[in-house]
Amino acid sequence: MARRGLIAIFIVAVLLVASMAAAFALLGGSPDDGPGGDGISIIDDRGKNVTLAKAPERIVSLGSSFTEIIFDLGRIDAVVAADYSSMWLAPYAASGIINLNQVSSLNVESILAHDPDLVIIWNYNMYQSFIGNMEKANITVLAFNPTNVDTVLSTISRLGTAIGEEANATALVSGMQERIDTITAMTSTLSDSQKPRVYLELKTMGGRAAGSGTISDELMVMAGGINICNDVSGTWDVQESIINDRDPDIIVIENGGRATADLVSFLSPSVTAVSKNQIYRIADGTITTSPSMVDALENLAKWFHPELFD
Repeated sequence: MARRGLIAIFIVAVLLVASMAAAFALLGGSPDDGPGGDGISIIDDRGKNVTLAKAPERIVSLGSSFTEIIFDLGRIDAVVAADYSSMWLAPYAASGIINLNQVSSLNVESILAHDPDLVIIWNYNMYQSFIGNMEKANITVLAFNPTNVDTVLSTISRLGTAIGEEANATALVSGMQERIDTITAMTSTLSDSQKPRVYLELKTMGGRAAGSGTISDELMVMAGGINICNDVSGTWDVQESIINDRDPDIIVIENGGRATADLVSFLSPSVTAVSKNQIYRIADGTITTSPSMVDALENLAKWFHPELFD
């Protein structure tokens, strides 16, 4: 090929590379950036944009809801340490996950000892100082606070993206939403007179009743029930006399809480749930802000409306 032709090709190549570089600069990247070349960016529940260089390989999970999500997304291998509330999941985990006990007992040094590339923690006010200190020590932190069905699904999506399992998270959320929609399609047209009055007692809150604004209340409503304790927000201690007066049709007790016989011994035999033997035990760890909430929803719906599942 003539020397002049080679020079022309070289000039065109240089111009092409230059134009590509300019385009990438405008887009905030570089010519060597592939998909995700700028890392993984997630906005957590502080409203903070957190960036990871790549999918984490050493995760410290400080909340059982987050640990369950990580496990369900297939990243058991990445969890090196977790708080005590996650330890009920330990039999399903790879060996070697360290029990960090209560989050309130931790300090930055105890986290650094595990060399994490990501810490996941509840976005509670009581943890803000701890979160700030971890970030000052260059620890990457994601803080979430899911409180209802929609925010649980959002947390799964964002956490899945953060740990490099976006496709699995999308599939998990889609499957959960489909199961939720199946239940609500059956219960959404029920009149109040068709809905049972329900008393739900939590083990995870020290035997307290689930009031309004809780995910337990939301699941009861979705399942086609009426929460007899929804006149108080949050969880609260309910005297047995109040349960007697409000006469629930159904009682649900979370496993790990007080024995059914203990509760019944304080209730009048005329309470509908007692006289009709409609007292159920629900698996602990399901009425919570994790993928297991759909299992709880399905169980509640079957107890509230068995006729819909015939």
